[in-house]
Amino acid sequence: MAIDFEAEGLLEGLEGPAREARLGLLRRLEGDGYELEELRTASEEGRLPLLAVERDIAGGGDRYTAAEVSERSALEQGFLERLWRALGMPLPDPDERTFTEADLEAAVRTEALRDAGLSDESIVEIGRVMARATFGVASAVVRVFSETFVEAGDDEQSLALRYAEASRELTPMLGPVIEHVLGVQQRSLIRQTAVDLSTLETGRLPQGELVSVAFADLVGFTRLGENLDPAELGAVAERLDALAVEVAQPPVRLIKTVGDAAMLQSADTDALIEATLALVEAAEAADDDFPSLRAALARGEALERAGDWFGRPVNRASRVADIAHPGSLLVDDAIKEDADEDRWRFSDAGKRSLKGVNGSVSLHRVRRRMSAG
Repeated sequence: MAIDFEAEGLLEGLEGPAREARLGLLRRLEGDGYELEELRTASEEGRLPLLAVERDIAGGGDRYTAAEVSERSALEQGFLERLWRALGMPLPDPDERTFTEADLEAAVRTEALRDAGLSDESIVEIGRVMARATFGVASAVVRVFSETFVEAGDDEQSLALRYAEASRELTPMLGPVIEHVLGVQQRSLIRQTAVDLSTLETGRLPQGELVSVAFADLVGFTRLGENLDPAELGAVAERLDALAVEVAQPPVRLIKTVGDAAMLQSADTDALIEATLALVEAAEAADDDFPSLRAALARGEALERAGDWFGRPVNRASRVADIAHPGSLLVDDAIKEDADEDRWRFSDAGKRSLKGVNGSVSLHRVRRRMSAG
């Protein structure tokens, strides 16, 4: 029996063409097998035009409870739920058929990773990191998708049809692209990874690594936040990210950008100085609406986990960047000692006490020597 959408309140407040478009979309979705409660929830949340896209991405086939996925994959339900939380997803009710065929296949592959020797902690760590990384990818895809396929004068039905058609065409292309990018990043990391002899003897990776770390902060970003709307402020942050990506060429890596700051890392101090100076100079050369950068480098033992770095040089570089002058780069003694003095000119910037850092820290401003090009 067909649903009476008017009686169910799903056409409330709509008139003329908008009402006809909503009714046509609801009938199409009903014909595709959507239940009333699913349509009602999507209507309340403003997601009706996106329902077909959601189904395309999730894939067809049966739906499963967590217990059923656990039984079919041989993955303990407790571990399955732990992984699901690591992906940033809320746990469904025990009787809720949330999991798709793709989720079941992923659970089977996870059990295979265990059989290959990966520990549960390693699998959860990989899942957590991939979730954080791919959330950014998914967010960018959704935003670009919306900007590309929304047209002036759209109604819900025409937008839904266009979204669904574009999704069916584009979504299958994204998986191979993401897989390729992952392979590119893995190759890059492997080229920069050395196997220490002590690792071969003990079977354990070293707990720290001697690295140089850079932080570059946008000057006055907090004040900008009071004067710009979110879209304009977001554009400034995106510009910083783009500039940082451009200068961070191997052996320098962009670790992250967080709003007003970029963090770079390398075992090669000279390469990191060059990249950070290039980033500061790029900000200075940008248009008048883009803030200056202030930057700092520190060197020492640090630990890499899940693509991020932790340790004294990270803390020190961040604190020193807070006190650097706009358009300048400050470094600590360890950076100065490791750098090639034929390439850089250092000037004393005094000793400073830094929040969270024991003792005073000797700082130096660094510039290129003219003979270096």
